[in-house]
Amino acid sequence: MALLFLAATLPFIARTGTYPLAVVDGNSMYPNLKNGDLVFFTAPSAPIQNGSIIVFVQQRSGVPAFDSVLQQVVIHRVIGTGLEPNGVTYYQTKGDNNEAPDPFVTDAPNVLGVPAVVVPYAGFPVIFAKSSYGMVTIVAFVSLWFFTGIDSKLEENEEKKRFIAVFARQALNGAISAGQFERLKLAVDYYDEMPIELLRDPTILSTVDWLKGGGLSRGWKEESQACPACGSEGVSVIAGDKTLFVCPRCSERGSTRGSVSSFY
Repeated sequence: MALLFLAATLPFIARTGTYPLAVVDGNSMYPNLKNGDLVFFTAPSAPIQNGSIIVFVQQRSGVPAFDSVLQQVVIHRVIGTGLEPNGVTYYQTKGDNNEAPDPFVTDAPNVLGVPAVVVPYAGFPVIFAKSSYGMVTIVAFVSLWFFTGIDSKLEENEEKKRFIAVFARQALNGAISAGQFERLKLAVDYYDEMPIELLRDPTILSTVDWLKGGGLSRGWKEESQACPACGSEGVSVIAGDKTLFVCPRCSERGSTRGSVSSFY
């Protein structure tokens, strides 16, 4: 939370009209700034003089807050100043490692700030993400995450259908009522949103508890078992070391006499 708060307040700390982070891409300022360095810049606290390093864009995006994101950012040293015919100050710049000055001048409004803190090599992930290999990697990871999520959801839905089918067979054979089946089906469909402490039916409570314990993802199996309370045939759904036992006959009286339904 502290890091998120700091990230959100960086423009206020830097007093800049755009997000105050830039990545050095290239060696034009070597050895003072190296490829991959992450630069935190701030608004100039005094008039920019010859010899100052400035962070600027050649063209503004029209949305100052996004200039450092949408436009190519340059970090070079000022080697001369002058005035445009309209009275706007401009700067002649040059990379410390370049033989010649930049073939353009930069008007004062295009200056984003001056470097305040440099974090060596911290910008390499950004450089990689902007490269063709980085773009392919990002697309591959996003696609993998997306399709994995779809596969997981489909698999979960199939397991829900298979689990509901256990009770559907009992309802069709007359072992449980249609009303009890509908309650169990609702429990399976919405168990993620059901607070256990608000459930009263012991069968539904045990079923939701078993589902929340990850029963559907454990390769569960169904077995018949005699009910210890009434002797009628019940159903055990076993998932690893977790077992859900439901007695259809006792579950019909669950709200008044307590059904034989357990999760262990």
